[in-house]
Amino acid sequence: MEIIIDVLVISLIVILLIIGYQKFIKVLSKNQIKREEFCVLYNTETFEVGGEVEFYFQCPRAMQVEFKIWSIDDKETVIESREFSTGGHIIRYDSHLLTNGLYTFGIETSNQKTVKKFAIKN
Repeated sequence: MEIIIDVLVISLIVILLIIGYQKFIKVLSKNQIKREEFCVLYNTETFEVGGEVEFYFQCPRAMQVEFKIWSIDDKETVIESREFSTGGHIIRYDSHLLTNGLYTFGIETSNQKTVKKFAIKN
């Protein structure tokens, strides 16, 4: 009789743990990232670039976007700042305006800052 009670108690504990885990997962899933709020920034075609460079990103909806380039010492250059429509966008930039070296480029919106690395070699 005691063995049956022990098995029932252990079964009840396991069932309660499973229910608790399911509720925990449900709470975590409510705070998932909403992709419709964020732009996607792509890498340059090659890591080292020269001449005119094309930077590509996509917006899920119309939104204000700042496209920037940063030097290693965090000197910021704003390339373009305006409202971009839904869809893909290409920003062309003449890399001769900067000295050879490592840089980062990225986009900033009210919800995000996405940065990628690249090197200028003219």
